[in-house]
Amino acid sequence: MRSRGFTLVEMLIAMVIVGIMGIALVAFLRTQHQTVVRQNSGVLATQNARAAIDMLARELRNAGYSPRGALSAAQLGTIQSDSVSWTADMNADGDTLDSSTGVWDERVAYFEEGSAMMRAAGGGGGTAVTDNVDSLRFTYLDETGAATADPAVVEQVQIRLYYSTPDGVQSGVIESQVAVRNNIYAN
Repeated sequence: MRSRGFTLVEMLIAMVIVGIMGIALVAFLRTQHQTVVRQNSGVLATQNARAAIDMLARELRNAGYSPRGALSAAQLGTIQSDSVSWTADMNADGDTLDSSTGVWDERVAYFEEGSAMMRAAGGGGGTAVTDNVDSLRFTYLDETGAATADPAVVEQVQIRLYYSTPDGVQSGVIESQVAVRNNIYAN
């Protein structure tokens, strides 16, 4: 009587098939992991860009702010296509200039430096608000909606932040339009 079992050839064929299936499974799982990592990177880049634009919009909306109630035209300083600066009396001392140092203690600026969106305050150096910035663009509009280069008549600011993921695979743009409150109400 012949014993039942597997021959060496059958065992080798089965091992080869299981090995191929294992390699295919590992390749599939690796691809899925890379996809999840890329998606998370894209979501994180979008969230960072949105948070940076929201922060900029909130601060810019209050340009020229005075807690003492004296509304004057927003004191926009630099208005360029890639940067903006302004003053606001945020500490309620009645001025925006530190008389002891002669430095604008309440000047705020946003600009692009390298691949980061920077925020500078009080005349100091900037700190990064978000990274992976491809471009930061501002358009300044007067009361009629026409583009202007005169800081005294700016009533709206359009902001566009172009960003990408660190690996450059995904990119996007976040846009916001800000009404500069104190310019609108001062007129």
